[in-house]
Amino acid sequence: EPSLRVGGQLGAHHRILGRLASTQPLLSGYQGALLEHALSLPHERHELLLAWAYAEFREHSLERYDELADVLLASLHERLAPNDRLWTKLLLQMPRLPRTVLELLRSDVASAASPRLTLGLTTLRDLALQRDAWRPACLELLLELCTAGSAPLRAPSIRLVVSMAAGEGVAQAAAVDQIAARAHSHAAEELEAALAAEEEEEAARRLPLYLALCNRSPSMLAALLAGFDGASAAAQATVQELLPGLLLHLPMEAVTEVLLAQLRGEPDASPPLSAASPLPLLALHVLADRATAEGGTVPAALTAGVLGLVSRLGPHGGAYAVPLLPFLDESQSVAVLPALLRLDKGDLTEALAALAHAEPPPLAPRALLLQLHLLKPEDGERGVPLKALIDAVQACINEREVFTRAELTAALEEVVQLDPLPLLTMRTIIQTMVNWPDAATAVMGLLRTLLEREVWATKLWGGYVRCCTMAMPLSRELFYAMPPAQLEAALASHPDVKQKLVAHARAERGAVPTAALGVLGL
Repeated sequence: EPSLRVGGQLGAHHRILGRLASTQPLLSGYQGALLEHALSLPHERHELLLAWAYAEFREHSLERYDELADVLLASLHERLAPNDRLWTKLLLQMPRLPRTVLELLRSDVASAASPRLTLGLTTLRDLALQRDAWRPACLELLLELCTAGSAPLRAPSIRLVVSMAAGEGVAQAAAVDQIAARAHSHAAEELEAALAAEEEEEAARRLPLYLALCNRSPSMLAALLAGFDGASAAAQATVQELLPGLLLHLPMEAVTEVLLAQLRGEPDASPPLSAASPLPLLALHVLADRATAEGGTVPAALTAGVLGLVSRLGPHGGAYAVPLLPFLDESQSVAVLPALLRLDKGDLTEALAALAHAEPPPLAPRALLLQLHLLKPEDGERGVPLKALIDAVQACINEREVFTRAELTAALEEVVQLDPLPLLTMRTIIQTMVNWPDAATAVMGLLRTLLEREVWATKLWGGYVRCCTMAMPLSRELFYAMPPAQLEAALASHPDVKQKLVAHARAERGAVPTAALGVLGL
């Protein structure tokens, strides 16, 4: 053989031996000896096995050929190392493969612990790509492995199928189309089964292939989003666990397109999402967190699209805006406030905290407080409930690191100049005084302004009197400055304050206006 190799005659030598073997009885002594000769040095003599197989294929029936090929390939499979690519090469070059080869391949990939796993998977891939007749069987086995119970077996199978469906390493467009069509249809079947699964383990086994294909084709997310609301509790939990990992890698623009199409219920999309569905909210939170971590922002189309849909999505519509609040501009923040105030108290507090702690905040703290006071309580589903307004202002005041004494008093200085005076003006002033006792001097200035604006003629008068009562003795001058009729009514409701004022007026009579002295009976 060495001399034949040097002389370039080894190929002819192998063809002669193979042709001679094909003339012998099947599995005769000669054939057995030739097989052992070839397998003793398979890398140097694999061409001999191929020459023999081709001679058998040409000269004999398929039944005889398949019987011989069974023996040749099984013997070769046993002799080669678990990672020897010669196995794959022979399978690709044989004139025909007997069906028993599929069982050999199945045994190679039966377990994640199999030493032949990697070679078995890549061999299945190469056969599916390069042997048309074997494409369906090999692809089906790979797809079966994509939902295997063992994650170490499932993961590499999914990677292979996804790369094949994307056309990686495939020269024939027709092969790509066939593989992609079958992979996507199988993934869709598995998605349907996963969403109906009663156990999280089953859902976690069936979903990864679909999610991996979504990574290449983000539009596939639409079916997942549309089917989520009707899914089992186990499936919903699994989807919410797995989806963030996918969204961290998908192009934001592509996710934006799918989300908005679902929220709008566009004709070419799957059924529109429920406004209460947690999945789009989760997606929005993941995208927002990702943008923050990357030091960037979410697509402008996403913020504009979601804000445009908030009012259409009912009482819970404002929840969709919450993850995007740090990325809004001032006008968008003002526009979304009424929707936020229709949220539950906990969600409302979270939303206002997101606005307040954004860097930089779309609305400065004093501007946010001012805008809240400008909102008017209304009845009806789309109105702004008074209690929500109260909760919102209180939530802001509680964020002491952001809504400092200076911010609160600066905001209130603008509020007390509004016409008409906002309904919550006095409540906010009182809360400022309670939370920031050292703001008392500034509060007296606010109260003085309100008195100059004839606050007694408004619905705020009761709150004003209460505030003055709480601020005693700093508020004495404010009581003295009240019109006699209003002072008399106020003191009638607060006799303890009247006693204090009488005592002070007796000691400082010259500093008390005559009209006030008359009311005090002095």
